[in-house]
Amino acid sequence: MGAGAASEMIRPSMRRDEVGRESIGRTILVVEEQPYLWAALRQRVDPALAYVRSAAPGEVARVWRRCRPWPWLLAGATPVLPPELTELIGAHPIPVHWVGQPPAGLPGSPAVHRDWTELVAALERLGGLDLNGVRLLRNRGLHAPDGRIVLDVVNLEGLLAAPAGLVLNGGAGEAIAAEIDASRLPLRLERQGDVLRLVAERDQER
Repeated sequence: MGAGAASEMIRPSMRRDEVGRESIGRTILVVEEQPYLWAALRQRVDPALAYVRSAAPGEVARVWRRCRPWPWLLAGATPVLPPELTELIGAHPIPVHWVGQPPAGLPGSPAVHRDWTELVAALERLGGLDLNGVRLLRNRGLHAPDGRIVLDVVNLEGLLAAPAGLVLNGGAGEAIAAEIDASRLPLRLERQGDVLRLVAERDQER
């Protein structure tokens, strides 16, 4: 991106009462001082995978509330931890990706990328996720191996986007296990220390 074009960028905004597909579909929330990373991702991430939204550090809480029920994935490029971000992430299974050195205090174990091209490559790989026949549905929800469309599994969608797992507490694990049971998907949880990840459930384990 040229310096001239970048300097003319205006951070996207939405009316307070605006509720559309971007409010209920999977969202990648990009946190940065200027929306350069947002612009790069917006051009390259397929909307069928997720919508991309931007927030300056001081806007995170306000924009976060427009991502129903919370962002699917968080990407950032700020050296300082934005206010309220730790509390907003809480126990939610939200994969975190950071370009450059993550700020001190950022929860979990964020995936760190040298530059935006590495981040884009990582996000593009998520479009081909397939765990034991379970795949991401367009915008939100999952495709089951038997052809069913499974909705209202936001915890599962988040953890599925982190193949190596996420640092999560017991409450988050219970919510994910409940979604697995209710949706009858051939998956199970595996915990290694503080890290919880999804693995395939084999026929003999059922």
